[in-house]
Amino acid sequence: MSVRSGSSTRKGYPPVNDYKLSELISKSLSGNLSGAEESNLSDSLRKTSTEAQSFARLSSIIQQSVCDVASDEGVIENTGEQLSEIAKERLRKSIRAARSSVDQAGAVESEGAADSDGTLGDLAPTKTLYFEGTPELSGSSQDVAVSGPRHFAGSDELPEDSRHAVSRFTITKKIGEGGLGTVWLARDEKLKRNVALKEMKPGAVDSAKLWKRFQREAEITGQLEHPNVVPLYMSGVNPETGLPFYAMRFLGKKTLLDAIREFHAREESSRDVIQLHRLLGVFIDVCQAIAFAHSRGVIHRDLKPENVALDNFGQVLVLDWGLAKLETDGEIASRFALSGDLDDSAVAQTIQGDVVGTPLYMSPEQAAGAMDDLDSRTDVYGLGAILFAILTGYAPHEKSSRSKSANTKVSEFLEAIAKGETPRPSDLNPQVPRDLELICLKAMDKNRYARHESAQELASDIEAWIAGKHERQAKYDTMRMAGRDLKSRLCVQMRQLITTTQFMVELPPIQGLLASLNADDGEYATWRERLSTILLALAKSRTNLTGLSYSQISGDKINELVRIERSLQDLSNIRSLPQSRLRRGAASTFHKTVLQQFPGEACIDLDFSTAGQVRVVCGVPVFDENSEEPFGLVVAEAEISNFVQPEIAISGGAKDRVMVIDDRSQVIFDSKSPAKYATTDVNAHDVVDRWEQILATPVGEEYIESDREYYASGLMFPQNHKTIRIVLQVDSES
Repeated sequence: MSVRSGSSTRKGYPPVNDYKLSELISKSLSGNLSGAEESNLSDSLRKTSTEAQSFARLSSIIQQSVCDVASDEGVIENTGEQLSEIAKERLRKSIRAARSSVDQAGAVESEGAADSDGTLGDLAPTKTLYFEGTPELSGSSQDVAVSGPRHFAGSDELPEDSRHAVSRFTITKKIGEGGLGTVWLARDEKLKRNVALKEMKPGAVDSAKLWKRFQREAEITGQLEHPNVVPLYMSGVNPETGLPFYAMRFLGKKTLLDAIREFHAREESSRDVIQLHRLLGVFIDVCQAIAFAHSRGVIHRDLKPENVALDNFGQVLVLDWGLAKLETDGEIASRFALSGDLDDSAVAQTIQGDVVGTPLYMSPEQAAGAMDDLDSRTDVYGLGAILFAILTGYAPHEKSSRSKSANTKVSEFLEAIAKGETPRPSDLNPQVPRDLELICLKAMDKNRYARHESAQELASDIEAWIAGKHERQAKYDTMRMAGRDLKSRLCVQMRQLITTTQFMVELPPIQGLLASLNADDGEYATWRERLSTILLALAKSRTNLTGLSYSQISGDKINELVRIERSLQDLSNIRSLPQSRLRRGAASTFHKTVLQQFPGEACIDLDFSTAGQVRVVCGVPVFDENSEEPFGLVVAEAEISNFVQPEIAISGGAKDRVMVIDDRSQVIFDSKSPAKYATTDVNAHDVVDRWEQILATPVGEEYIESDREYYASGLMFPQNHKTIRIVLQVDSES
C-alpha cells in the first residue's frame, strides 16, 4: 500500500514531531491507519521537513518493491511463504536504487515532493538505467539515468559550460556512426584522457525497444572484463540532451579491416610472411575474447573486421556488442535475472524470422532468420569469415554481392547466403596456404554441427598451424636449396652434353667417313671402326650417356652411319650396333632443326622415339669440309632417369619427391616411381595440384609456394625454346 492523503484535513489536530510522523508513515504502509491519523499525516507532510518527505517516499518505494517481488514470487499474504534468495537479492538492489533516487530528489526543490494540491500521491519505485548506479561504472550520482528518455529538470537553464562539470566529458569530434548510436572522440576532464563516447541518436531515443537495446549493449560490455574486450568506463544520460551514453577506451580509428586492406594492397611479391603472422595473432586474440564471452553466455552475432580495434602496440579490442544475445543459462543472464533486469521478451530474444548481423559476414542460419539456431557456433562462423578476409582481402559474401544486379532484393541476397555454397578462399587468392584454408572452411561450414566446437578450438588450430609452419619452413628451406642445387647440376649436365657433341663433330673419322662414303667398302669400314672405337671409349667415360650417333641427312631422309648404345638392363654393357640395326627413315623435326644451325652450334630436345624411354638429345650439324654444305649431324643422348637420378642423390633432394615435366605438361620423370612415367602418359595436372600456378611462373624464375609444399624452377633448351620444369615436393613423412 502506498502513502495516500486523506480526503479532508482535521483543523486543530495536535502537531506531530518527526518521530511521531515516522510512526504514522509505518502504520500507513501496513494499512492500520485510522481516518483521523490519515488526515493528520497528510496535513503534517505538507508542513514537515524535506528529510521526512524523503523518508515517506523511500518507505513507499520499498513497500511497492516488496509487493512487486512478492507478486513475482507468488507469495500470498498470511500464507507464511518466504521470498527466494533471488527475490531477496532483487529487493536489496531495488532498495539501494530507491535510496539513490531519493538522495537525488533531495537536491530538487521541495515542491517536487508533493502534488499540486498539497498531497503526496502514489509513489512507484524508480528504476534506473545502466547498472542502476553501480559505483564502479557510474562516475557520480549525476551520471545515473532514469528509466525512459527524458530531460533532467532544469536542464534548459544550465549554463553553456555546465556539461563539463556534470558529464565530465568534452566532445572533440565524431569518429563513427551506426544505426543506433554515434561514437565521439571525447576528453575526460577528470582523468585527462581521451575516450570513445557512444551516444544514442536523437531519432532513436523515443523507442523503448531501442532504449533497452542501447542499455543492454552497455550492460553486456561492462560485464565482459577481458583484455581483448573494450572496457567500459562509465555510463549515464547526458543531462543537457537526455540522450543515454557510455564511455569506453579509445585505441584510435584503426581497425582490423584497415590492417587487412593494407596487407593486401601490397604487391604479392612484397607481402611479408611476418605481416600475415601478425594478422593471425590478432585473429587469435579475437578468438580468445569471443571464447571468454561464450563462457559467460554471450553471443556477439555481428563479428566482422570493422568491430575489431587495433593500435600500433599490439592491443586488440572487440567492439560493438549491440546485437549480442544472452543465453538463458549463462552467467551474465543469471546476474540480470537476480537484479530483475532480464527482459527476454523485449531485448534478449529476437523475433523468429528477424535477420541480425552484417550480410557480408553473415552465417547461413542468420541469413535464414533462424534465431533459435543461433549459438556459439554462429560466432565461430563469424570468426571464420574474419579469417577469410585476412586470407583473401574480401568478405566471404562480397564477391557474390557484387555479382548481383542493382535490382537484386536484399531477401534474394540473404537467400543466396542461406542456401548457397560456402566460398573458398583459394578461389580469390590461389596463394592461400592449403592447411589454413581447410581451417577456414571448417569454421565456415554450412552445417553448424561440422564447425569447430568453440572459438577456443579455432584459435588452437591457428596456433598449431603457426607452430607447425616453422617446422615446415625448415623442411622447405632445405628442399629449396636442394632444388636450386639440382637445377644447377642439370645445367652442368646439359653443358657437358653439348661439349661432348661438339667434341664428336671435330673427330677426324667424321670427315673420313664422309669422304669414303662413295669409296670402296674397305676404306669406309676402316673409318667406321675407328669412329666406333672412339665413341665407345667416350660413352664409357660418361656414365649418363645412353647413346652416341653419326647420321647423314639427305632430303627428308636420315641414314645412321654409326651408333653406340648402352643396354637398359645392364648399364655397363655398351656396344656399337651393327649396320642392320642402324636407323633409317624419315628425318624428325629435331634432325632438321639441327641441320639449320651454324657450324659447332648445338640444339637440345626431348626424344620419345625409343620405346619405354625419354631421352635428352643434343645435336650438332656436320658440314662437308670441301663443299661446306651440311652433310648430317652427330647426336649425344642421355636417358632422363640416368640424367637426373645421380644428381638428385648428390644435391641432397633424395628425401623429397622430384618430378621433371615437359612443356606438354607430361611428367617424364618422378623420383618416387621412375619406371611408371617412362611407359605411361601422366599429366601434371593429375599429380601436382598447384601446376597451373607453377606453369604461370616464367621459366627463368622460381616458384616458391606460400603453403611450403612445392618448389619449382625451369630450364629452357637452347635453339628450339623448349622447356622442362623441375618440381620438388616436400615429403610430409620425412
